[in-house]
Amino acid sequence: MTKLPGHGAEVTSVRWDRVGIVGVVVASALAWLVALGGLIGTISALPELGWNRGLWVAALCAAPPSALWMTRQAVAARRVRAVVPLPMLKQRSHGRLESITDSERRSLRPIAATAYEVATRTSELLRDLVAIPSVRIFHGVRPAGGDLPLIPHAISAGRRLIFIESVAWPPGNYETEADGRIHCDGTYIGQSVRPLIAAVQRWRAALPRRHHVSAMVVVHSATEGVITLPTAPPGDVTWVHAGDAVPAIRQHVSRGGKAVSRNLVAALIAATADQG
Repeated sequence: MTKLPGHGAEVTSVRWDRVGIVGVVVASALAWLVALGGLIGTISALPELGWNRGLWVAALCAAPPSALWMTRQAVAARRVRAVVPLPMLKQRSHGRLESITDSERRSLRPIAATAYEVATRTSELLRDLVAIPSVRIFHGVRPAGGDLPLIPHAISAGRRLIFIESVAWPPGNYETEADGRIHCDGTYIGQSVRPLIAAVQRWRAALPRRHHVSAMVVVHSATEGVITLPTAPPGDVTWVHAGDAVPAIRQHVSRGGKAVSRNLVAALIAATADQG
């Protein structure tokens, strides 16, 4: 199971010797043979039992694993409810922007402004989104664990999660290479979108099915002039000018559903560096 960032590391070290591995393989093979034999025996006995009795036998065989699955789902739901009680679920904003600091390790960085200053500008744009009942905004979210720089904003809406990065760039024609590196007017600027894409992919793998994860880079103007944004394949990262950010986000969140996902909120709370 993939660990979500912020949940801590549960490390179990098990050393298997060759005999132990062989024993596990043999036991697994025997278990499958027994199950296969039981299935064949049940099918063979169906004509003698009749279809009515056969269906009862099949239902009885399916009942224990079904009950086990439902019990596990109930236990998981109770654990999530314990982590995210109703008052916390209703809270519209989590974390603090003060956790956003400058670092050369940031793969996307503003020019002529601090990361916190630019994140604050984006935060002002996002303020009205909390009026949407399903929207929750998180400030300072760990992208993939470890000590990587925090993503300034994450927006959850139903089962939809959008990471929001913020930059301020001077005028120019910006493009991304296949490896994620960013060029302005043909010159590499020392920044990359690849870590953001990696964070999206990690969260997609870690969250329950039917959750949708994407990212958006909000580009503010550092000085007057025209900024041509990179193009990107749909589904991973969207690039928008600051003035177009809110309509673009509204379009994304409208497809997330009206019900708040407790699993998603629990994961984001655990990954938010500074609760407040």
